[in-house]
Amino acid sequence: MIAEILIYGLILFGLYTLLSLGFALIRGVAGIFNLAHGSLYLLCAYYISSFYPFLGLGITILVSLILTIISGIIIYQFFIHPLREKNIGAAVVTLSLALFISALIKLIYGPEFISLPYLIEGYTTILGTRVVIQKLLSFIVTMILVGFLALFVNRTRVGKSMKAVAQNMDVAKLVGINTRNTFMISMGISALLGGFAAVLFAPVYVVSPGGWTILFRAFPVLVLGGIGSLKGAVVGAFIIAFTEKILEYTVQGGYFVQTATFAVMLIIIFIRPTGLFGKKLNK
Repeated sequence: MIAEILIYGLILFGLYTLLSLGFALIRGVAGIFNLAHGSLYLLCAYYISSFYPFLGLGITILVSLILTIISGIIIYQFFIHPLREKNIGAAVVTLSLALFISALIKLIYGPEFISLPYLIEGYTTILGTRVVIQKLLSFIVTMILVGFLALFVNRTRVGKSMKAVAQNMDVAKLVGINTRNTFMISMGISALLGGFAAVLFAPVYVVSPGGWTILFRAFPVLVLGGIGSLKGAVVGAFIIAFTEKILEYTVQGGYFVQTATFAVMLIIIFIRPTGLFGKKLNK
C-alpha cells in the first residue's frame, strides 16, 4: 500500500502541478483569475482528438500545443485585457467564456466522452506496483517542465521581467518593462502548461465537454500554496496529492477524499487567506 501511495501520489502531484502552475502564473504576473484555464486543457484535448486521425501523433501534439497557445493569447487579448483596463473582474468574464467553450464543444462534438492516444503504450512494475507507462512518463515530463519553467523565470530577461511585474507593476513600468507584452507572454506560457496537461494526462482519463472543470480539482492546491505563487503551486500540489492518496487508500471513500481536501481549503482560507507562499496583489 505504501508503494502505491508513493507512486500514484507522485503521478497525481504531476497533474495538479501542471494545472496549478498555469493558473498561478497568470494570476501572479497579471493579477487576474483566469477561470477559463481549464478550457485550455479541454481545447488541447479536442485539438488532439480532431487532428490525430489525419496526422502523426508527434505532429498532432505540436499543432495542438501551438493552437492552445494561440487560443490562450486570443482569450487574453479579446476577453481579459480590454475588461481588465476597465476594472471589470476577469473571473466573471473567463467563467462565462469557459461555459461558452464547453457548450460549443458539446454542440460540435456531441456530449460523448472521448479518449486520446497514449504517447507510450503498456505497463511497467515499480516496487511491486503495476503502473501505466503513460502515467509514469507524465510525471517525468512534468518535472522536466517545472525545471525549465524555473530556469526561464530566474535566468532569462523575459522571465525576470515577469518577476518584476509580479512584484510591483508600477515600478516595472518605470524601468521600461512593457507590461502588456509581459502579460501576453505569461498567458502563452500558462496556456502551454494547460496544453501539456492535456497531452500527458488526458489519455489516462476520459474527456468530455465538461472537462474544463478539472481546474476546480486544483483549487485546494492553489489556496494552500498561495494563489499566484509558483513555488506555492508546486508545494501545494505535493501536499494535496499525497493527502488525497493517503485518504483514498486508508479510508477508501472517493467522495470523502474530495470533501476532505475542500474542507482543508476552507480551513486554510480562514487561518491564512493568502496561503503558504501567497501575498496580496495590488494590480
